[in-house]
Amino acid sequence: MPKIVRYTVTAIFCFVFLAVAVYAIERSSLATAPIWHSDMYTAEILNTRQQGLDIRGEVPILTEEFGPSYEALNEEIMIIKDALIEGTRRIRARSVRFDYEIEYTNDLVSIVIYATARAVTDRTTVMALNFHPRTGQELSLIQAMNGRDITPLAEGKIAEMIRQDPATYFAAFTAPPTGQAFYMTDTHLVLLFDEFQLSSVPGATSQITFELSNITDFNLLQSQYRISTGRYAIRMIPLRIVLNGLGYEAKWDAQANEAIVSLNGETIIVLSPDVNNYQLQGVLQRSLESAPVIYNNNMYVPISFFDQILNLTAFHINTSDGSIAFISYLGRPAQVHTAAANTIQR
Repeated sequence: MPKIVRYTVTAIFCFVFLAVAVYAIERSSLATAPIWHSDMYTAEILNTRQQGLDIRGEVPILTEEFGPSYEALNEEIMIIKDALIEGTRRIRARSVRFDYEIEYTNDLVSIVIYATARAVTDRTTVMALNFHPRTGQELSLIQAMNGRDITPLAEGKIAEMIRQDPATYFAAFTAPPTGQAFYMTDTHLVLLFDEFQLSSVPGATSQITFELSNITDFNLLQSQYRISTGRYAIRMIPLRIVLNGLGYEAKWDAQANEAIVSLNGETIIVLSPDVNNYQLQGVLQRSLESAPVIYNNNMYVPISFFDQILNLTAFHINTSDGSIAFISYLGRPAQVHTAAANTIQR
């Protein structure tokens, strides 16, 4: 091979190798670079008086560092601020103080804005703006949860709170949790409620916290369940398939002729075929519209078992194909706590 050809081939190889190496380094830098950092926002200091209302505190403002969508997101922040101010006017407040916190993951930035109105009774209201850190696209709770609707779990938790402590929580609460402010960390989902929205406890906003690793779901095809042939067409669900898919354990005790449902080694439900008696935690007993039945060596239970017997579990029937989407919250009950507005930290 002539020298000029060898030199040319060697040069091309070196060029390609360097180009690939530079590309790999740039990709590595992008992968390790922080998605969200403090240069992407600053604080707007509020110190004004409008129509008899003192407005103090601060709200965040995105900078050009965030990217092309920063102006549109700033408009949304201003809409939130104006809505909170208008809310304080409706209760004839003398003043309002703003504060905020920012939580973020690789897929979600949550700007949570608090407004504490000073009136006859002080009140803190909370709103949030949630968006993708790369695109700036606003995200709903369902979108942030990758299509999983946790509304039934939140509603179930709220109902449980009201039952356990009716003196503290409002029994008439009906607002859908899908519209609530929220933020997410890498490990938790937190729903935020205005002061006095859930609880009669003054001086604090309420939060419901879910551990993300304990939210499980399972999709059951129409061909996998049965419709009862009795007077009422009841969807009968294969117990073991769904429970195992959600993270529970279902075992058959042949000697006692009963199925045992457990979670993390703890027995939570016991049920027997053809006996309309569902035993919870070994004490409470309930009946449903049908007893469990055995078909082809598998136990089937009425679909209501999953939202009336199993704790913090819900389902949705897809009318287009008949499939059923189950969702459950495992482990410890969702934590509920209150946080005074003046303890908010960024």
